[in-house]
Amino acid sequence: MYWAYKFLLKPTDEQEQLLKQYTGANRWLWNWCLTTNKTEYSKTKQFVFRYDLQKQLPKLKETYPWLKDVPSQALQNRIQDFDNALKRVWKQGNGFPKYKSKYIEHHNTFRIPQTNNHIKITPKQIQIPKLGLVNWIYHRPIQGQLKNITIKQENNKWWCICLCDIGNITPITEFEEQDVIGIDLGLKEFAITSDNIVYQTQKHYRKQQRKLKFLQRRLAKKQKRSKNREKARLKLNKLHYKIKCQRSDHLHKISAVITKQYKVIGVEDLNIKGMLKNHKLAKSISDQGWRLFLDQLHYKSESNGGLTIKINRFEPSSKTCSSCGHKQDMPLNVREYSCPICGMVKDRDHNAAINIRQYCIKELTNRYGTYQIKACGDTNQSSSLDISMKQEKFLVNSNISQEAATPLG
Repeated sequence: MYWAYKFLLKPTDEQEQLLKQYTGANRWLWNWCLTTNKTEYSKTKQFVFRYDLQKQLPKLKETYPWLKDVPSQALQNRIQDFDNALKRVWKQGNGFPKYKSKYIEHHNTFRIPQTNNHIKITPKQIQIPKLGLVNWIYHRPIQGQLKNITIKQENNKWWCICLCDIGNITPITEFEEQDVIGIDLGLKEFAITSDNIVYQTQKHYRKQQRKLKFLQRRLAKKQKRSKNREKARLKLNKLHYKIKCQRSDHLHKISAVITKQYKVIGVEDLNIKGMLKNHKLAKSISDQGWRLFLDQLHYKSESNGGLTIKINRFEPSSKTCSSCGHKQDMPLNVREYSCPICGMVKDRDHNAAINIRQYCIKELTNRYGTYQIKACGDTNQSSSLDISMKQEKFLVNSNISQEAATPLG
C-alpha cells in the first residue's frame, strides 16, 4: 500500500527561481511531446510513444542547453506521464491531451523518483538533485520506503509530496454486526448514519460567496498582464485555497471518526456527475465534497484493515420502510418517513441510512466469500457469514476528533 506525505517547502529566492525553471522545462517538454505526436499523426496516422520520445532527449538537450539544468529523471518521468495520458485520453475517445499553460498553477509540477538514494531527508532539510538542500516544515515522520517525490506549486507556495510504500495491510477477517454502519449523504445535513448520528453541513463556499464576488469583480477590472492584476489574482486564489482547506479538514474529521469506530462501511453509489446537471442543486452538491469524502472513507478504512461497500445506486433506500420493508413514494419535500403498514415514524435520511446498512449486509452475504461476519457476541464459526473485500487504494491520511458528530433530534 502506498501513502503520501505533504510538506511545505521553504526555498530561498534563488532556489525558488530554479524551481520555476524546472517546472517550466517540464511543461515545455509536455507541450513538445504533444506537438510531435500531433504532427506525426497528421502525416502517418501513428503515434510517437515513450521509448521513441525518450531517445530524442539527448538531441533536445543539445538544441536547448537549458534542459541540462533540469534533473534528467524529472524529464524522463514527464515523458512517461505524457505517454500514459495519451493512451488514456485516446482510449476514451477524447483525442489528444491538452497543452499545459504556465498561467495554470497546478501545471507547475515535476516528479523525481527515489533511485540510488540521491534524495536525502532530514528533519530540517531535503536534498533535491541539482537544487541542493531545501528547508521544509517536517511536521510528521514518514513511514515505509520512499518511492518518489513530487514538487508542485499551490497557492503561490511550494510543496513536496513524498510517496512511500508502507507494505501490505493485514485485513481484518472477522466482523461483528455492530461493526457495520450505513451512511446516507444529503444536502440539508451532510451525512446521517444508521446509528442516528448527524454530521452537519458547513457550506464553506456559500459562506464566502460575497467576498469571492467582490474579489472576482476587482480582478475583472484590472488590466491584463499588469502587476495589479497579478496581485488581485493571488488574493482570489488565496480565498479559494482557504475554502478548499476548510472543506478538506471537515471531511477528514468526519471520515476519521467513522473509520476508527466501524470496520464495514456501507455507502451509496452516487451518480455525482449526473446530479450536477441539475443547475438548481449543482452548487450545493459541489460544496459538499461527496467524492472526496467517499475516497477518504475508502483508503482510511483499508488502512485499518476494514471494508467499504457501495450498494446499488438504484436501491430504493429512501422509499423503503426500514422496519417492515414497505415501499412508498417519497418526494424530496417530505422529510419524515411514516409507514402506513407498521406505523414506524423516522427521519427520512435516518431511515435511508438503516436501509443502506441492511443492503450492505445483504450484499456481503450474497456476493462475497472470504471474510466472516458474526452476530453480536457470537463465537460459533459455523454460524458466520462469508464476505470478501474489494477496495481501491488511496494515498492520504489524517487525524480527527469526535467533535464533528452531533446526535439527531
